[in-house]
Amino acid sequence: MTAIKKESLGDLVYEQLRNMLLNKDLVPGQKISKKEIAELLGVSQTPVQESLIRLIREGVLEQRERRGVFVKVFDDKDMRDIFSVRAGLEGIAVRLCMEQCTECLLDDIITIFDEFTLPLDADQFTAYQHADRRFHEQILMRSDNMVILNFLKEFEFIIRCYQKGLLRDPNETLIEHRQIIQAIRDLDIEQAQYLLTQHHLRSRDAISPSNIIR
Repeated sequence: MTAIKKESLGDLVYEQLRNMLLNKDLVPGQKISKKEIAELLGVSQTPVQESLIRLIREGVLEQRERRGVFVKVFDDKDMRDIFSVRAGLEGIAVRLCMEQCTECLLDDIITIFDEFTLPLDADQFTAYQHADRRFHEQILMRSDNMVILNFLKEFEFIIRCYQKGLLRDPNETLIEHRQIIQAIRDLDIEQAQYLLTQHHLRSRDAISPSNIIR
């Protein structure tokens, strides 16, 4: 990792810390050393402290009294709660997409899963993970709703940090994704919203360390 230049230090350090969380360089439960982070990034401890405060406010890190700053540990209930909210918001998001910009939505997402054939081989499995994330991100982004976009920024980041793999087998979810896409093709807003909401509620109910598909 290269040292950070001295321009916009606060924002750059903040982004580097977020990347370290995403890349699992910092893992749940780990204590954060301001000195070590500062040395690693080639900056003073001041922008590191400012970035840690931002991440604490966002709920990704936590300050433990007399012990320091730690990467927050999200348990199964926390993740189920997040997926419950995600189910509702993403259901609304697909409705907004179809009401506002049907053509651009269709152009961007209806072919995402065309290349996949069950059962998936190892290469397809990895590609499917990326396609799954892109599909849901595109629906949220195309909603053009700031509340939903803020959710994408904050909660999608948490999900990517703490979800170790797919929550359910592609044998289930690929079929569901294609059903959602068919509803979008048919311009059936009610069905698309219902199917997408149920898709996430099923994932919520599957959240358990023993159920995650790696």
